Amino acid sequence: MMNLVYFTKDAYNCLKKDLNNNKDNYYSDEPWLNDYFKSVGIDEFYKESTISVPTIELVHTGDDTETKNRDDLTNIKMLYSQYKEKIDPLRAADPLLWSALCHIKFKKYILERWKKDDGTVRLDQRFFATEGRSSLLYYNAISRLWWSGYITYDEEQESSDPWYLTQVLFSAQQIQKDLFDQSFSMNKTIVKGVLKALKRIQEETGNNATPTFRKLCDSYLNHYGVVSLLDFLSSEEIEEISYTYMKSILSTDN
Repeated sequence: MMNLVYFTKDAYNCLKKDLNNNKDNYYSDEPWLNDYFKSVGIDEFYKESTISVPTIELVHTGDDTETKNRDDLTNIKMLYSQYKEKIDPLRAADPLLWSALCHIKFKKYILERWKKDDGTVRLDQRFFATEGRSSLLYYNAISRLWWSGYITYDEEQESSDPWYLTQVLFSAQQIQKDLFDQSFSMNKTIVKGVLKALKRIQEETGNNATPTFRKLCDSYLNHYGVVSLLDFLSSEEIEEISYTYMKSILSTDN
């Protein structure tokens, strides 16, 4: 077990400001945070909460896209299952939590999962979180796992497979990007309806249907949201709206 940790605001700001000076430290196996914060006059750089969670080891088994998606799915299930009763959406929107976990608990995993062809990692994106939607959902290496679990886990299907929508989300990286780019992407009700509709389309067409889903997200739902306010619809209503639109697109394309 371990207690969740949070950076102090001063520590977070200082660490982010000095990122370029510290970048070599991220790739070193040697601990460095204690010495760094001592050198800048910060005695307490993180706070330990009273919330205790199981210690988990996130997996990384390969660098090809298919393996990364499979590993992401495994890690979402692992992390969200252990954290979902401990962290609510309000706490999960705190960049100080995820940034601290990235630096203190999950550094090795992040360096393996997010290394580019030249062996480097976008440190500012993957190790630091902000309050922005794109950072929490898509870029920060650990918060994205919790939020992906939160918006897709279906409590109504706990007796069978509550992760079926998570599998739809990670059936293609483009689906993740197209969904997370939308203003409604943190709304569990809307996401649930949209992904249920996509699942039906995928089963009918036998493919990921990414171009059709992109049109649904980028054009139709944005327009529909302005006219009718998606927030007031049930997930079942959103599912039918989304499914009907994607079917019409497929019919037109054919």
